[in-house]
Amino acid sequence: MTTGLDAAVGGDIAAVDRALAEDRIIVMAGPGGVGKTTIGAALGLRAAQLHDRRVVVVTVDPARRLAEALGVARLTEEAVLVPVGRGEGRLWALMVDMAKSWDDLVIQHAPDPETARRLLANGLYRTLTRRFIQSHDYIALDHLLSLTEGDRYDLVIVDTPPSSHAIDLLDAPGRMIEFFESRLLRWLTFGAGSSLSTMAAKPFLLLAERLLGSDFLSDIMEFFTLFAELRPTFVKRAEAVERRLADDETVYVVVSTTDPVAVGGCQGLIDGLQQRRRSPELLVVNRLPPTLGLVEGVAGRGHVLRRLIDDEMVALIDDRSLAAAVRQLADQASQAVLPVVGADCPVLGVPLSTEDLTDLDGLASLLSAG
Repeated sequence: MTTGLDAAVGGDIAAVDRALAEDRIIVMAGPGGVGKTTIGAALGLRAAQLHDRRVVVVTVDPARRLAEALGVARLTEEAVLVPVGRGEGRLWALMVDMAKSWDDLVIQHAPDPETARRLLANGLYRTLTRRFIQSHDYIALDHLLSLTEGDRYDLVIVDTPPSSHAIDLLDAPGRMIEFFESRLLRWLTFGAGSSLSTMAAKPFLLLAERLLGSDFLSDIMEFFTLFAELRPTFVKRAEAVERRLADDETVYVVVSTTDPVAVGGCQGLIDGLQQRRRSPELLVVNRLPPTLGLVEGVAGRGHVLRRLIDDEMVALIDDRSLAAAVRQLADQASQAVLPVVGADCPVLGVPLSTEDLTDLDGLASLLSAG
């Protein structure tokens, strides 16, 4: 079947279908604002409808219109069944509640209820787990681990938070391990309360108290001491997440747009993947203007944008201002270079749509004309 992607940009939709039919985990990655969540949901819908798989899409911050398109009033931490309408497959969607997820991990893995209670009430803990984006990276990947423990789902699609540096996501488990092994944590928790520890720390503590206040300093010391109690479980889970990310059944889909900032972030992400001996299974160029298409770069090393509207076609536009704007857009975008990727990585363009995403048919149409 010829899809909208095939017709628009010569995309290899067969490669996409192989991943949807065979792989266990798809990690959606890319800069913020490029449509990772929507593309991930469209991939999940296709896997359920065309490949009869049991799919769960894990979203971080879905747009309201995406929830409406999925036919659910509101996405929650509990997986919600989406009525896909055809086939034997099933599709679930859930939204990661960062604060609740951290609290659940603490309650589940603290050595005793009193340690859990004190940590949950700690001011620094509440700030770190609710506001710091790097803590969101880790919790999104912890969901990946939980959802693949068992056979309820055939395919887990994880939408990742937009980190300030996209590659931070892959390093989140390692950073968690490094934290528990750090000299700082050992210094703050080893021999707490002993006279030797107090004497060595006294200059630092006096300065910190003047800068931060005694209450906040107390929260810091308590946080490190209590959180260290969770070390065995958190290190074990972080190591398990790293193994999942490196598994052959885990593939990466990188999403970009033609915006130069997004292209730069996408390039950095692909370079980071390759440095970690991982490669993207698919590069999706989202919101591709109708005046542009994709062509192979030299020897398959990358893809460049090309104009689909030439000067003669622009001349047919009656409105002179509109014609000038179209020509300028085509000229600028035709100079953009998409991230350099190996020849074995398909690149698909999703055309810019002028219609609102209101239902499953609209979501499915992103990846198929039929």
